[in-house]
Amino acid sequence: MNRIYFGDTRDLFKFDLIRHIMKSMPGLSGFTYVPMFSEAGGKGGGQKKSTKDIPRALAAGKAGTQNRDLSALMEQLQDAGSTLEYVNGINSYFEKEQIATEIFHKTRFTHENRDHYFRNILSHFPTRSLVFFDPDTGLEDGSPTEKHLLLYEVKAIHDTMDAGSVLMIYQHFPRVKRGGYIRNRCLQLAKLTGSVPVVITDNTIVFFFLVKNPKQQGRLNDCIESYANSYPDLKSCACA
Repeated sequence: MNRIYFGDTRDLFKFDLIRHIMKSMPGLSGFTYVPMFSEAGGKGGGQKKSTKDIPRALAAGKAGTQNRDLSALMEQLQDAGSTLEYVNGINSYFEKEQIATEIFHKTRFTHENRDHYFRNILSHFPTRSLVFFDPDTGLEDGSPTEKHLLLYEVKAIHDTMDAGSVLMIYQHFPRVKRGGYIRNRCLQLAKLTGSVPVVITDNTIVFFFLVKNPKQQGRLNDCIESYANSYPDLKSCACA
């Protein structure tokens, strides 16, 4: 997650989707956010450029815009001056929604410290939680950087999580055919973890979900499909 994108339409989509999942799946005891901040907050963290794209999203009926409270918060967070301000805003929103939330590693994520970063996460891994990893770009490609979540990390995360949890991964589409990319990634993730991915996309970004429990898989499928049906730009599927 890069701070120049705080509160943009992708944030609106992701956090409204998370709210929907948490409200629809009462077996989940909490939401765990791993932001993988690729820019440091405060001084020395790069100049924040306010995106100001929420009004256009509202006019176009983009994903998340039916949630007016969250839309208003996203507009505010586009002017956040630090990662702390952003994190506090997200925490406060989910607290008002009565969703237990934990945000891991609010400090900067780098490619060099990734082993230490993930060791800490895996040693304190939650149970019965929606665990969301939010890399700046998504899963690794040919030249992974701090913008990517690596496949061996996905395997370690999946191996560590319990049968009551849901793993959620952010992915920005590369410049390839959308359908082929999703199919190939699903096959890759299924082979890596032994779980069948569930997917939702607005044709700009995609979220991959992985669970271990077949009953949980069915509930997740229904939950994601119902959200996708709320917005005309969304598509969902289970990559069986």
